[in-house]
Amino acid sequence: MFSVSASEIVDYLQNECHIECRTLRKSPDGAPLTGFAALTQARESDVSFWVGRVESVTHANGPSNKELNCVAAGLLFVPDASLVDVSKNDGEVKTADATISVALLDQFPQVKNIVVVAEPYHAMVKFLEHFEGDGFRENMETGVHFEPDYMGVGFGENGPWIHPSAVVEGFVDEGCFVGPGCVVMRGASVGRGCRLESNVTIYPNVVVGEGCIFQAGVVVGSRGFGFYEHEGERRMVPHFAGVRIGNRCSFGANTVVAAGFISPTTIGDNCHLDSMVQIAHNCVLGNNIYMASQTALGGTTTLEDGVQFAGGAKAAGHLTVGKNAIVTAKAGVTKNVPAGKTVAGFPAIDIDIWRRQMVELRVMAKKKLK
Repeated sequence: MFSVSASEIVDYLQNECHIECRTLRKSPDGAPLTGFAALTQARESDVSFWVGRVESVTHANGPSNKELNCVAAGLLFVPDASLVDVSKNDGEVKTADATISVALLDQFPQVKNIVVVAEPYHAMVKFLEHFEGDGFRENMETGVHFEPDYMGVGFGENGPWIHPSAVVEGFVDEGCFVGPGCVVMRGASVGRGCRLESNVTIYPNVVVGEGCIFQAGVVVGSRGFGFYEHEGERRMVPHFAGVRIGNRCSFGANTVVAAGFISPTTIGDNCHLDSMVQIAHNCVLGNNIYMASQTALGGTTTLEDGVQFAGGAKAAGHLTVGKNAIVTAKAGVTKNVPAGKTVAGFPAIDIDIWRRQMVELRVMAKKKLK
């Protein structure tokens, strides 16, 4: 638990984190801030942040203006004027800095301290990292810091630390944490500073880089779902080539990465997969890939650097999604996606075309109902 003033937070961000801050409103009472909360749940003793979005006509972008008016945070990080989307009742968006400042003050009449920063999300993270301390760091750590009274098997000052219920037959490098119920099979290799939280299974011929996080129930290197025909019978493909994972990747709970056939399934650096993601055999993921929950790739799919999959999106096998492309929620990719494109729907097409189709379909449906 912390107790800190708004001025102390601003001073820390400016002097230690080199984040430029501009105080738009400062509370005269200097009451201490003791907690943090989401925007619409924050109280007068909480720190929170707003990224500048206001609810759209589809109710998808963010809180409504009415909800923003009711925010009662003790300190609120808001974006730089150039990023703010604050609208007046006539729908006109004001972009001049002075106008935005006035609009922000009007938008949050109950907030005690308003601080303008370039990136509110980053400012909030740096605040938590310093003032929340251990609770924040334990959630974000990759490996483990050792304490003398820890139960388990430790090897040297730098670990790894292995829970008594874990089974480790493969290689686990120093600084790793292997939690309860985890299995690292013979022939697997886990790099320095990785964290296997609980019930994680790493199959043979899996090579994991440094600083990766595996949440509960992750399975890496299980046999892929592949069959071939021989003499009128379907036979199982022996996926024995394993998986190769780069550095600083994270895998959400119950995610599965299947082994490749004669070449490994490959995941690059800084890739982040949410819970219940399926990566099929022989997929190749580049660097900086982001896949939200319940996304899936069919076998031998290639994702180039920077690709993003929104929740529930799927890709059929044997295709390529180009660099920095975005696949929107619940889309179904059935053919190659060019670099930089955003696609939606099933089968997935350019999002602008898809949107026009949806509008035209609604118009046609309304006409039919009349």
